[in-house]
Parts: sequence; C-alpha cells; structure tokens
Amino acid sequence: MNQVVLTLLSAVVFGATLTHSAGQAGGLSQRCFCRGELQKAVKPRWIYRVEMFPPSPSCSKTEIVLTLIRKGKGKLNRKPKVCLDPNKRQGQRLLKGKGKQNKK
Repeated sequence: MNQVVLTLLSAVVFGATLTHSAGQAGGLSQRCFCRGELQKAVKPRWIYRVEMFPPSPSCSKTEIVLTLIRKGKGKLNRKPKVCLDPNKRQGQRLLKGKGKQNKK
C-alpha cells in the first residue's frame, strides 16, 4: 500500500511540474522592457547612458533603452528612461557603434 501511494504521489507531482513548466516556456506574453510607443530619435546631448538588450528567451526583440539627463532639481533623483526604435536611423547607428565597441 505504501509503495502504491508513493508512486501515485510522485506521478502527480511530476505531472504538475511538467504542466507548469510547459506553460512557462512558450507563453504568448513576453517580458520586454520596452512596451508601447518607441522614440524615433533623441537629441544626443540629452543621453546619459545607452543600454542594449539583444533578443532573449524572455523578449524576442532587440531593445535600446536610453537614460536621459534630468534637468532641474527635484525630490526624486531618478533619470527618465525611454526606449529607442532600433529600426530607425538613430537606433541603427547606435547598434552599429556598440557592435564596434564590443569587438575591441
């Protein structure tokens, strides 16, 4: 009796784990940083930092996140972040330039 219960319990746990992990692997929702509208261009003097995220299992598109210089002094000391469209001219230039820097 103990062996039957243990085998049945193992099968149930394995099935639940398999079902849960299968739902995680190829889900329709992606965890991309950039959602909604992308910026076509940003003035270079406003850019504080450029971060690029290549396609990954959690997000299938290339993302360019710009941290902008914040003008003025306020309570919050955070710098605003915007997403740049990698298919537009400024995005292509940044991708090309970052590729050269990574090869050095």
